[in-house]
Amino acid sequence: MELYTMNYVLAVADCGNFSLAAQACHVGQPALSQQIAKLERELGLPLFYRNSRGATLTDAGKEFVLRAREIVQRTEALEAEMAFYAGLHKGSLTLGIITSLQCIDFGEMLSSFCYNYPDISVNIIQEGTHRLVDLLLERKIDLAFLNRPLTELPQSLDFAKLGEDCYSLAVPSRHPLAGRKTVSLKELKDEHFIFHQSGQVASELCLLACRNAGFEPDIVCRSGSPTTGLYMVQGGLGVAFLPSEEFLSRTLSGVVELKIEEKITKEVGIAWRRDASSPLLDAAVRFAKGWVSG
Repeated sequence: MELYTMNYVLAVADCGNFSLAAQACHVGQPALSQQIAKLERELGLPLFYRNSRGATLTDAGKEFVLRAREIVQRTEALEAEMAFYAGLHKGSLTLGIITSLQCIDFGEMLSSFCYNYPDISVNIIQEGTHRLVDLLLERKIDLAFLNRPLTELPQSLDFAKLGEDCYSLAVPSRHPLAGRKTVSLKELKDEHFIFHQSGQVASELCLLACRNAGFEPDIVCRSGSPTTGLYMVQGGLGVAFLPSEEFLSRTLSGVVELKIEEKITKEVGIAWRRDASSPLLDAAVRFAKGWVSG
């Protein structure tokens, strides 16, 4: 039972409405609703009666809110006292992130973290996975949200898996394969490819998959931006491997998504230096793990 979930329950109880509670907590309504539903499943009973006008507490919900308010108040008081000593109340975090993190709802996660730690300053640097690993080793960032590399991470780093996503194939709508739902990699040996930049884990994963299928891809263009890659597919320059999350987050006329029979899976996680433990860093890692555990 996470403290931020208790705060979500309290917000719904105070607002009488999931949408208003989400606004008050600075998170999306789906994320708030999912966390409360997860808690209700863990407890084995509903905390709210839901209807078109909003939400009202069940008898169990009233008791939960009574106890939760006490726990939250005591926890906040304890955190305030400890923050004085640890410097957590005025800390800062520098995060390194890759481009595609929709599979772990990174935007919602960061918003919720900042809500729970309102006085924390967060700086974000966007790079590819290998560059983020270098920045960690150089102590220029505190945490990195990245793809697990094909090679082992340095022993001085810790890594925790947060989620994964499979790659799909983007093809122009006038492409001969566009009427299909799935495609085998072996059928793509004569295609022109729009690839990720060299050195990106995505490029390495997709290149290895093509080679395992028995061919070397004809790469006519490389782009570090999934959005740019989609536009190039739309223009008919070639086909592209993109995480399925990219197709969920945007629709583009003239582009069709095909599922790939031989799965190409990227693993997304969080990495940090083993010797860099601090109250704020530890809190951020715990929060990220707790966010995706449901």
